[in-house]
Amino acid sequence: MLWLNTHLTGVRLKKKFLWGAFAVLLVAFAIIQFAPSPAVIVPSQLPPEQRAAHRVLNFEGIHNFRDLGGYRSEDGRTVRWGKLYRSANFHETSRADQQVLAELGLAKIIDFRSAPEKEEEPNQFSDLPPFAIVEIPTMDGGDNNVGDEIMQRIESGDMADFDPNAFMIDANRQFAYTFTPQFSQFIGEVIDSGDSAVAWHCSAGKDRTGYAAAILLRLLGVPMQTVMEDYMLSKQYALEARRGTLRLLRIAKGDETADKVATLLGVETEWLEAAFDEIDERWGSFENYTSEGLGLTDKDIQALRNSLLE
Repeated sequence: MLWLNTHLTGVRLKKKFLWGAFAVLLVAFAIIQFAPSPAVIVPSQLPPEQRAAHRVLNFEGIHNFRDLGGYRSEDGRTVRWGKLYRSANFHETSRADQQVLAELGLAKIIDFRSAPEKEEEPNQFSDLPPFAIVEIPTMDGGDNNVGDEIMQRIESGDMADFDPNAFMIDANRQFAYTFTPQFSQFIGEVIDSGDSAVAWHCSAGKDRTGYAAAILLRLLGVPMQTVMEDYMLSKQYALEARRGTLRLLRIAKGDETADKVATLLGVETEWLEAAFDEIDERWGSFENYTSEGLGLTDKDIQALRNSLLE
């Protein structure tokens, strides 16, 4: 009986310890869940010397949201801070994020996503956002929806003869020719916004968004080397945003599929280079692309630079 009582006492002590440890874990989890997130640092509100270090805004649920301010143009001026923002989608936007977005002075947010993308991951904004939402679907429907082939291959597991690098090079060439009307509309929306801030996005904020940022920066006279450096910033942030998806894909479909999808979720210098090569081949020069493709006049470009450079 003494052994039994001692044993039961030990069991009770163990149970108390386990319940106590469980309670501590619950409290810790609650603290983590409900502790306020760090305030979003808006670079345009910082002293000039601190802005570049906070180019990527630390939103709770918005990935790859970046200010294009501070880039120097060939005429010695710089892109104004707080006027041009590029981003991934707004599907996981928190209430705190929505509040910050409302305070950025945005005139409009431009959405390059296709209809299926918007249906799968709808943006989360307040009921009456203080900015216009402009939809310029690119790669939407029919032969233009290049994502269809990828999804079919992932579902079937047939990735052996799929070259993600070649696929993305071809997609970027399409940006420079097939989708010229869409990117012409994009530049027009920026011009029409005047001195007001504008943001634009696709799904991961790296391909359509990256090409849009690249041609806009070139129109502002930013050197190609700087344009490429901005483009390549997306590699880290886009992969971080999809890390969980890649982990599940690796478990479900294996390493080959996950590795090739990881390539698609990044960016490479040759992808953007392919787009500008296509511009030269199709239009003869970036200047011809500007006038004949995008339909911009010298007056348009001057207005753009006067609004966005300082």
